[in-house]
Amino acid sequence: MYDPLKSRAAVASLVFARIVYAINWLNIGAIYVLMSPTFGVGTSGLGTLTSAFYLGLGLMQIPGGLLTAKWGPKRVVVLGIFLSSLSVLGTAASSSLMVTAVLRFLVGTGMACVFAPGVVLVARHLKGNTGLGVGLFNSAYDFGGVLGIFGWVVIATAEGWRQSLLLSGVLGLITGILVIRVVPPDEGRSEFRVKAESLKRILMSRQLTLLGLVTFGLSVGNVLISSFMVEYLVNSLHYAPVIAGSVGSMVVVLPIFTAIWAGRAYARVLRPRLVLTLVVLGSALALFLCSFPSIYTALGCSVLGGIAAGIGYTFAFSGAKDLNSQGGQYDGLAISWVNAIQLTGDFVPPLFYTYFVDSTGYSAAWGASALLCFVFVVPLFFMVGRFRD
Repeated sequence: MYDPLKSRAAVASLVFARIVYAINWLNIGAIYVLMSPTFGVGTSGLGTLTSAFYLGLGLMQIPGGLLTAKWGPKRVVVLGIFLSSLSVLGTAASSSLMVTAVLRFLVGTGMACVFAPGVVLVARHLKGNTGLGVGLFNSAYDFGGVLGIFGWVVIATAEGWRQSLLLSGVLGLITGILVIRVVPPDEGRSEFRVKAESLKRILMSRQLTLLGLVTFGLSVGNVLISSFMVEYLVNSLHYAPVIAGSVGSMVVVLPIFTAIWAGRAYARVLRPRLVLTLVVLGSALALFLCSFPSIYTALGCSVLGGIAAGIGYTFAFSGAKDLNSQGGQYDGLAISWVNAIQLTGDFVPPLFYTYFVDSTGYSAAWGASALLCFVFVVPLFFMVGRFRD
């Protein structure tokens, strides 16, 4: 029986977990300028950590989706929260770049188990309103991103980078305990078996695969802006970390609002493919702006990138659920497949960007990344106009 108070409490606990999840996702990029003297490595070191994190995120998406279908979303969310939070605590004690890269891989692996089943849980407790659920979940991520990019620069500058990661890791453990206590238990699924034919149809779905490629194109801008903007402004334009953090945080400030708007708009938009075309082009333009070295173009890059991300991710993951034709129990797997394509691909942009930084400089790196983003407009021309009947 539907209980509004319990459902609100469940959604609130999941939103809080998503906020802390975002802090632990993005704070490394913000505080790396303070970590790098410990490791003795410059921009390429940040590229290594970022790529390791996204590799863990991408590779675990499908196993996470299968576990969601088999065990139920709550169990998988709790598993992911504890694995990622404990790995963040390990990072706080690390003095080796390679050890830190392995730990960031494990942080990504844990986080891969949180997003898709989290969307399923939020939508369930919002009585099936997928667009609003995805929008709310993404908005919570972006609010946490502001704390991770700007707030953790302030904390790490004042207290040290290790202490800042210790704090975010403990907060993650607290959210895991809260989810255990507040979110209602999953329904028994001991008899559930993943049907090979259903799995094959999801993984071979042309529309879901194309949507994953489009989402990867959108994420090129989001990954690079959120991970490298602070480092770029500090090391290339010589701004203080706090100023750099305030500029970089715009990429997650704007989606707090645009994700909620997009969640409500998704149900009314008849041509989501057109919206996705515009946001991928917007993401490419944001990166191109940053090829002109200035604090103002950097701010424009973060603002435009944030607008594109808030709308684009909400439409993409709502679309993944609606494009799933294999039944509600496979919604998490459909979202995970789109996410897997995107996030496994996200292993590449940090290495691509840092290669150009090391070989030709920051301006060329931002310009080449804009071109990479632009290429992924092409899959949109092969998608259906509507995602739902």
